[in-house]
Amino acid sequence: MLRALIVAPLLIIPVCLYLLVSLTAGQGGTQARLDGALFSLPMMSGGRFVFALGDLVLLIGLIFLFVEILKAARTKGDAIVNHSLSMVLLLFSVIGFLAFPGFGTSVFFLLMVMTLLDVVAGPIVSIVAARRDFGIGENVGG
Repeated sequence: MLRALIVAPLLIIPVCLYLLVSLTAGQGGTQARLDGALFSLPMMSGGRFVFALGDLVLLIGLIFLFVEILKAARTKGDAIVNHSLSMVLLLFSVIGFLAFPGFGTSVFFLLMVMTLLDVVAGPIVSIVAARRDFGIGENVGG
């Protein structure tokens, strides 16, 4: 179970959460459901801070993106599988964004950008970590 959490891209969780929201949106549509306020707080400025369902999905995505970048610093062989699965998740996200009307929202677009950042940053962080672990590029003897 723990190995599956290490290998699987965690950004699949907010993408699946978005899918759940989209499937249960009903008559109002996905955008209306995402814009629905979960809570609001009065601010000192006199305005109100409104936290919507779409904001929650994005917050969860940002937290998992942070964890994915931390996971990319590992130099084990299963990191390659994680990077490959992240690429597959990006591919499915792009297809969903382009082909399905409920996925053409700014919230899903930002989730898709998070998966793109995971695909781009993951291998770069892994390479930097591997270079550090193996001492490549060090000035030896000079």
